[in-house]
Amino acid sequence: MIHQTITIETEHSAVSLYTYLLHQSAEIDPERKRPIVIICPGGGYERTSDREAEPVAIQFNAMGFHACVLRYSVKPAFFPIALIELAKSVALIRERATEWNVDLLKLLLLAFLREAI
Repeated sequence: MIHQTITIETEHSAVSLYTYLLHQSAEIDPERKRPIVIICPGGGYERTSDREAEPVAIQFNAMGFHACVLRYSVKPAFFPIALIELAKSVALIRERATEWNVDLLKLLLLAFLREAI
């Protein structure tokens, strides 16, 4: 597995994108392209939850997906900073698709949303 921490920078922020990329086995299929999911963990816009981050990424790895966890900006950040961070993350994945063996027709977003209490 390739596990990296990549800094995603915008005009107003610098956040982390954690990669959980599966190894390409020469014995199985070294040219295999895999789907990828970007996980945006919930947390009520005040934080991002650890429970909805790495454990979810590892479950997607078990299903054959590459995964990334975006620790996007939360309070006191304002709209659209988190959305811009996500867009930059997608752009990075597109740039590295060949290097990471990503199937760009299967790029998914998983966002955990909760109602405010």
